[in-house]
Amino acid sequence: AVSNADGDRIPVLVLGLGACGQGAAVTIENAVFRPPLGSTGIGVAYFTIRSGKADKIIAVSSPEAERIEIHASVTQGGNVSMKQLQTVDLPAGETVRFAPGGMHLMVFSPRESVSNTAFPITIELESGAKQTEAFPAISGGMEPRS
Repeated sequence: AVSNADGDRIPVLVLGLGACGQGAAVTIENAVFRPPLGSTGIGVAYFTIRSGKADKIIAVSSPEAERIEIHASVTQGGNVSMKQLQTVDLPAGETVRFAPGGMHLMVFSPRESVSNTAFPITIELESGAKQTEAFPAISGGMEPRS
């Protein structure tokens, strides 16, 4: 974990991509999970991810949920809707942000036993890297910090 300017500790995960050479690591930061509100049964997760080389998120999953989908908020003609994405490009050296109003993970039917502490989400990359990150749970009214 590292500390931000406010002194808050932020978990950091680095994925090794095997024998791909220098600069090939993937870093995940600012991971948060917002448990379902009311009876919706759908939670949401946000994070930032940065890859040292061009790669692609090809799947997300959790043993603690029915399924997880990648979604993006799309505005067309003044209407906002969500579109499911099958993959997300990770350009080399650029930070890709999953945040309110943009890309996010929709977590369907998460188990309640984990929704109040931390929630495990596995991110799979086209390069073959696969890592599970513990997403700390936050209350519904908070926005993740950037």
